[in-house]
Amino acid sequence: MKNSKNIYELLNQVEFNIDDYEKVELSDIEKKKLKQRFKEGRRKRLDFKKLGAITAALALTIGVFSQTSVGKSVYASAQSKITEISYSIGRALGIERNIEPYENIVNQIVENKGVEIKLTGVIIDKDELILSTIVNTNKPVDGFFFDYDIYINGKKLRDYGMTGSSGAIDDSKTIFFTANSFDVKGIDLYETLDIKVVLKNLHYYLVGESDEEIKGKWEFEFTASGNELATTSYTLPLDYSFDIDNTTYILEEFRYNPVNQKIFGKLKNQSTDSYQVDLRGHDNLGNEVIFFLTSVSGEELVFKYENIYGDLADEITSITLTPYAAKLPEESGRMSNDYKQVGEEFTIILK
Repeated sequence: MKNSKNIYELLNQVEFNIDDYEKVELSDIEKKKLKQRFKEGRRKRLDFKKLGAITAALALTIGVFSQTSVGKSVYASAQSKITEISYSIGRALGIERNIEPYENIVNQIVENKGVEIKLTGVIIDKDELILSTIVNTNKPVDGFFFDYDIYINGKKLRDYGMTGSSGAIDDSKTIFFTANSFDVKGIDLYETLDIKVVLKNLHYYLVGESDEEIKGKWEFEFTASGNELATTSYTLPLDYSFDIDNTTYILEEFRYNPVNQKIFGKLKNQSTDSYQVDLRGHDNLGNEVIFFLTSVSGEELVFKYENIYGDLADEITSITLTPYAAKLPEESGRMSNDYKQVGEEFTIILK
């Protein structure tokens, strides 16, 4: 509606005394109807001849409605640019199969310092919490990240690892998706957990310019469970090891479900040198497969399947892998990418 004014601008042009009207309480049904009218109002052209007659009543209704928690939610949604934008957590993770049944839907929007964040969904897996968000930076940026505080059942996570991905949803360079995975040891998949996520201090950058920071806080509270995913998870014992220098990598368990495919193990005699270690190979259908070393915590390690070649097919019956390693630079800099085979081929038989 190029020539139509914003409804709130029109209301500001009308004088009325709110004390002249009787305050009324809306029923739940009335609130839902009003919420629907707000949605419909964005799609219909306003009749300005009738506007004068309804403005005072509408303003009164907005005033009463906005005092309720539902009203605040509707008002926030009406103002937000990202309310109607959706981006599935599977797509954000690069997973092709449908993983919506395992997602806990949140869809909460918080705005602070002009930046909007919608926490869309959460997935809970063994030792992992996955968060999916949509971010409106309200100014063009080339990239960004937040600091995180995460609480589970009132206890703050400390010394956790995190991996993630993000990308632009449109060409404006202001609307982005993110998907971040946090290491959460000992999480009970079958329990309904009270979770609080606090995003703090947006750090963003533009190519050719210095990084900038917006100090703010975006806080979300919700409950979630990993029960649905746990019922479709399977584990297989492994008995395989290989050595890099004097360090022994022991692979003990393969765990797989529709969201994640991981190999768990341990390190013995850790050296001061660091390596990027991949498990590369193929499945019995000939598709390429690669697991990256994504987590090392004390003696515990985790290799995670990365679907750069697509999802692992449901029809496969075995995976054959070989370990390769490249030494990481002692100081920051580009990796040599000089991978060398560091162990013999081994096969995981899926049951």
